[in-house]
Amino acid sequence: MATVRRATIFEVAEKAGVSITTVSHVFSGKRRVNAQTRSRVLETASRLSYSPSSAAQALATGRNFALALQVSFTGEALILNPFFASLLPTLSLAAVERGYSFVYVPPADEGRSFVDPLLGERRIDGAVLVDPLLGDPFVEAVREAALPFVTVGRLLDGSSDVWVDNDHASICASVAEHLASAGYSRPALLTIDTDVSYGADYAAGFRAAFPDPERIVVADAFSAQAATRAAAGALASEHPPDAFFCIHDQLALGVEPAIESAGLRVGRHVGIVAVGDSVIAQQAHVPLTSVNVATERFGPATVALLDELITGGRPTTPVLVPARLVARASTVRG
Repeated sequence: MATVRRATIFEVAEKAGVSITTVSHVFSGKRRVNAQTRSRVLETASRLSYSPSSAAQALATGRNFALALQVSFTGEALILNPFFASLLPTLSLAAVERGYSFVYVPPADEGRSFVDPLLGERRIDGAVLVDPLLGDPFVEAVREAALPFVTVGRLLDGSSDVWVDNDHASICASVAEHLASAGYSRPALLTIDTDVSYGADYAAGFRAAFPDPERIVVADAFSAQAATRAAAGALASEHPPDAFFCIHDQLALGVEPAIESAGLRVGRHVGIVAVGDSVIAQQAHVPLTSVNVATERFGPATVALLDELITGGRPTTPVLVPARLVARASTVRG
């Protein structure tokens, strides 16, 4: 199989009519280059399919072009969560487009062994922390080392505003308005016991936007089965809800069988609104009204924010990703 020869920095310099030092400065960003010259170098590099090697970039900039990536969930909570399945490829692509690669760091105690090699020896330029947990060894080490980092979801102690997420209060207000207009008067929030920010934000948003702020149902695990049990208990109570606002599609999927087991119909008797707008919601037995959180926008926004921090910029933060409610049969009273 023939290999394609890569253009060299010398060829780019010759074709663009500049020195190799100028080409190096354009790609390293360490020195100012005239805008017209920079544009000519980049156009020439693109035409010749030239890109500097990661080793050359590292030597030129003093950076490693490596980022740590930690997700606070493991097991079913990670595998069964469509948000992460959509987020991770967009993060990776956005990183590759900017010349970075990722080193995955497991959460909790498993992450301790990564602290010294990555932070002590400064093998990474920054970190992406997805739904970070206060007290996690790697999270705390990143903060202590003053390493540039961006979180997907905020730190609950409010110590950093460099994060990317949806506006959960706005989502709650939209869902409350939709359920009220559809004729539901006793909605309940179905959530899980979690220390990540979206759990706290949805609870606060629900209390601010809904008519009965204390009608909150907590599933004992992040699974459809746990949601079925929690919803069944709520429906059997003295004052059952007539709609469930579930903080995730996976939980909403478990509410359907609880409603049917109670001899009721989804939509007509009990409405369901989910968050995520994944295939789970779209292909449910009764298609679920769900909030599209624009997961595809999280990766590029997160990496762009982190890259700006690494290169000494002062980005505007936090970054709020717009969401929209997609109405389906689960909130139709007919």
